[in-house]
Amino acid sequence: MVPVPPDLARQIARYRSLVQVAAVLARSIRTNDLVHAVHLQARELFTAPVTLLATRGPDGSWMTRTLEGDTSVDEYVAPRHDGLLERVLDGRLRLENDLGAYLRREQLAVFRLNAASGRPITRSWMGVPLRPDSAPHAVLSVQSDQVGAFTAEDLEFLELLGLHVSIALENAALHERVEREAHTDPLTGLPNRRAFTAQVAATLNAASQPPAATLVVMDVQDFKRINDTHGHQVGDEVLHGLGEALMVCAAPPAHAFRLGGDEFAVLLPSNADAGQQWVHAFLHDLRLRPWSIPDAPYVNAGLAEVRAGDTLSDWVRRADHRMYAAKRQRAHLLE
Repeated sequence: MVPVPPDLARQIARYRSLVQVAAVLARSIRTNDLVHAVHLQARELFTAPVTLLATRGPDGSWMTRTLEGDTSVDEYVAPRHDGLLERVLDGRLRLENDLGAYLRREQLAVFRLNAASGRPITRSWMGVPLRPDSAPHAVLSVQSDQVGAFTAEDLEFLELLGLHVSIALENAALHERVEREAHTDPLTGLPNRRAFTAQVAATLNAASQPPAATLVVMDVQDFKRINDTHGHQVGDEVLHGLGEALMVCAAPPAHAFRLGGDEFAVLLPSNADAGQQWVHAFLHDLRLRPWSIPDAPYVNAGLAEVRAGDTLSDWVRRADHRMYAAKRQRAHLLE
């Protein structure tokens, strides 16, 4: 048997590691899980104490995750005109084995991520761009505190890893987009009935004694008349306007949903008294908004505070009962 030269054996082992890393990344269908996997798997290919995955926002800012040893740190980096990450994206930088000399030569100012770690400064730096079609642009970087730590072969493997990460990021983004669309009402942009069911179930299952929470169910009095009088396009505009108002008035930690038709729901992290105050504030906001009909839509609301032992149907039934009672009396809300 012909012995394999040591360099070739090392390369074969490294390619095998890359194949295994690619398989791990392919199984990560959520972006956050993928980012964590990238950091862990980079250790299989590189002997370097620091890895960085930086994702660029639409405004040029960066969300970064740095792994130093076993410590992972997420940080926000404000937009800047020129820096190491920007140079990777525009093709001016890939590998520097004496980062200090490079920064002095280029008269480039940088700052240290995860400065509180106390680790030595970076002296060797590699970075490759990630440009998935359906996900934000990003940069994958491997760093060492030793001068001359990386070779051209290291950069080649980082670029190969970057290709796999780009594909995995795109797949994760597409998966999350499909999942988000499956739980989103297309007319209003609010979470839909499926998301409502999941959120209520999560609230009820949070503990044996559910935390303080109030369910508000709402619909529009005589919504059919709006459609019949003004047309379905105007009716859709009214529903869209209600969705916009709920996004503003039911910001987290509250949750707003469109259940279907002209029926909406809001899950508030408070008792029923605070829930009534929220409804009054919401109705006041509706009256101040511009509408494509002569007056703001007249909303009926029913409230039900969660009780120990409630099921989803129990809780919704109590809120529905009070909403329909208000509708019969042509009232916004039964106090």
